[in-house]
Amino acid sequence: MKNITLTMIFEGSALNRDEKVGGNILSIKKMNVNGEIKSFISKVAIRHYLFETLHKVHNWIPANVKITEEGQNKVVQFDTTKGDIIENAELDIFGFMHTLAKETGDVTITRKSPLGITKAISLSTYEQDLAFYANHDLVHRVATQKGVIANPNPYNKEEHTSLYKISFSLDSLLVGQDTWLLSRQPTYENEVLRIFIGSDDEYREIVCRIDEQNRNHFSIQKTIIGQSTEIATIDYERINNGLFRIRFTLAPELKRQRIIQVLEAIKNGLYAQSSGEANTIVPLFIIASGVRIPSPVFHSFIDIDVKKEERQMKVIGINDCLRNSWIKFEKEVKKNGNKEKQDNSLVYIQDCERLSYDEQIKTQYQSILTDDWNKFLSNLGLGDNNAS
Repeated sequence: MKNITLTMIFEGSALNRDEKVGGNILSIKKMNVNGEIKSFISKVAIRHYLFETLHKVHNWIPANVKITEEGQNKVVQFDTTKGDIIENAELDIFGFMHTLAKETGDVTITRKSPLGITKAISLSTYEQDLAFYANHDLVHRVATQKGVIANPNPYNKEEHTSLYKISFSLDSLLVGQDTWLLSRQPTYENEVLRIFIGSDDEYREIVCRIDEQNRNHFSIQKTIIGQSTEIATIDYERINNGLFRIRFTLAPELKRQRIIQVLEAIKNGLYAQSSGEANTIVPLFIIASGVRIPSPVFHSFIDIDVKKEERQMKVIGINDCLRNSWIKFEKEVKKNGNKEKQDNSLVYIQDCERLSYDEQIKTQYQSILTDDWNKFLSNLGLGDNNAS
C-alpha cells in the first residue's frame, strides 16, 4: 500500500475566524505571504471539518477525552483508558497524546498523526473587506410580539471570499499500527486483557482471545454477518529497562476502509460551518498520487493563472509536479516468459469547467494521468483486487 499525497483547490469564505478587534469586529486569520496579506484556514480547523464529515457520513465516533491538572493549569487530552486505534478511527488517523503520571515511571503515550494537513492559504490577497451586520430580525420581533422598542446590536466582520490551496499527506504504514511503552505487564483474565496506563486505577480493558501457543498474542474478534472475524491483534513483549512494548495492529481490510473513507471525504467535500454560515470546502481541482515518502510534494508548485480579459482561470504547476521522483513506482511483470520492470506510477487529476488545466499536459503525460477514481485507488493498493 502506497503513501498518498493530495493537493486541492476549493472556494471558501471566511472559514476560520480569529480574535475580535476593537471589541466588535470579528477578524479572520491572515498572514504575510511573499509580501501579500492572505487569509488562511488553520490545520486545526481543517481537521475539525474533516472529522465532522467522517462522523456524519461514516459514523466515526468522537474519542473520549479527560481533564488532567498540570500545576495550576487544566489540560484536555484524549483518554487512552477509554479507547485505542482499534476501537476508534479518530485516534488512528489523527493521532493523540496522553500524559501519564510521573510518579508511575511511565512516559507520555504519543501517536503521530498518519494524516498530515497543511494550512489552507488563499490564492488571492485580502483587500481589507469589512461588512456591517445587525440583528434587525430580533429587534422587529420584539417590537411586534412584545410592543417593546429595542435598538439593534451592530457588529462588523472581516470578509474574504477566495480560492484556497491545501494539501494532505497520508503515511499508510502508520495507519492501523500503534505502539505503547509502559512500565507494567498487562494481565489477562476471563477473556479480558488489562493494559495498565499509569496507576492501578488507570487501565485499558479489551475483550479478546489469547493464543495458547503464544500467550503474549491476543486476537480481537467481531461478529460480522453472523460470523466471528478477526479485526485486530495485540502483542506485547518485555524490552530494556523493565518496560513493556504493546503493539496494536488493525486488520488490513479495516485499515483499507479507513483510508478510503478519508480520501473520499476530501474528494467529495467537507462539512463546514463558520459563524453560523454554511461554507464550501468542495474541491474544484485535485491532484493526487502515491508517493514513496508521505510528503506534500505537489503543494509548492500548484497555483492558478487568471486571465481576466478572457474571464478564465487555469491551474499551473502540474508539469513541475510530475517531475518529482517520489511519485515514480515500478512493478515486475512477465512478458514472453521474461521478467520486465514496468512503470506503475499513476496520478489522479480532477478538474472542472471553472478550473481546468492545460490540454498539452494531458497529452504529454497521458500514460500516468487518470481521472478514474477507482483505478487510482486500485493503483494505491486500495482497490478490490488490492493491486499494488
